[in-house]
Amino acid sequence: MYDTNIEGTTDINTIYSTEENMKFKKLILRMIGLAIVVSLCGCGVSQEGTEADSTPSPSPSPFPSPSPSATEPEPTQDPKTTLAYHSLEEIQARGTLFVALQSENSKMSYWVPEDIPEYADRAGQPSGYVPFLCQQLAEDLGVKLEFVLYDVAEEQLLSAEAGDVDFSANVWSITDDRLERFTMTDNILVTDIEGDEVFLLADPEQPTRPLIDSEAALSVARIAAVKGTVQVDNIHIQYPEAKVLTCADNAAVLEALLAGEADAAVFTTYDKAFADILVEAILDSRICQCEYEIVNPEIQGVGFVLMKGNTELCDYINERLAQYRSSGLLQELNDLSETEAKAMGII
Repeated sequence: MYDTNIEGTTDINTIYSTEENMKFKKLILRMIGLAIVVSLCGCGVSQEGTEADSTPSPSPSPFPSPSPSATEPEPTQDPKTTLAYHSLEEIQARGTLFVALQSENSKMSYWVPEDIPEYADRAGQPSGYVPFLCQQLAEDLGVKLEFVLYDVAEEQLLSAEAGDVDFSANVWSITDDRLERFTMTDNILVTDIEGDEVFLLADPEQPTRPLIDSEAALSVARIAAVKGTVQVDNIHIQYPEAKVLTCADNAAVLEALLAGEADAAVFTTYDKAFADILVEAILDSRICQCEYEIVNPEIQGVGFVLMKGNTELCDYINERLAQYRSSGLLQELNDLSETEAKAMGII
């Protein structure tokens, strides 16, 4: 008989026990494996269910999304529209004073004719009281003077507001309405303010008599004037029930009167050439002079127009005006302007 208890031998019970253990271990391993598979499948189903219940993500755009910092730059402000550009420091730094000037002749601002030998060296250049005054201001500032010309009075008036010039030079009436919109200098004149003469359309059946035969009729009539000028404002003040027809310039005002589109007309400042045209129309019995005038007693003189708020430049001009007035320079410039204008046939 074999001794089963001898080391190295195999007992039947031990064999059976080992085989059962192996089977049990295999079963456990299979169950663990199955549990892993079921767990993975369960996660997949749960994930798919979540995705199915959620809002589908949009398809990716073929164009890259802009970064948060990639915003469009704000438009750059034109420096000419700022007060700083028209300051004394900036004007002296660039070395030029830009001034708006009317292109047509008037007794205060006109162009030197080409055919007068005495003024041949200045032919075609601006002259008159207003240009003289601007030239003096530029010299005192130590800069060059450059005129920017305007055919239309309203455009010239608005040029400083738009920043196209440092100031607009003309005999602009100083009124409360204008002071609300612009900064204006003190009065530049050495003479008294005069009213504006009214011209009336002649009666075709009685050419020597006007269609308007009374101031009461004039107060409700059609009156033509140059757009943007104080004459328009004064007509509204003096005759609030009148219908004011605004035109581009004096020539257009006269044309409207002669065409019968207006019953009366008031002109802004003009030269001798335009005065001759008016005289011819009067002699032809197409228009009539009268005793009526358009005037605003509240006018505080006439001055130059600056961008609203440009008090620095305005104060400087006012200081110089006071010096020119006290020294007699304003009167000298006024007398020189009148003398030359007569010699040149302007007035």
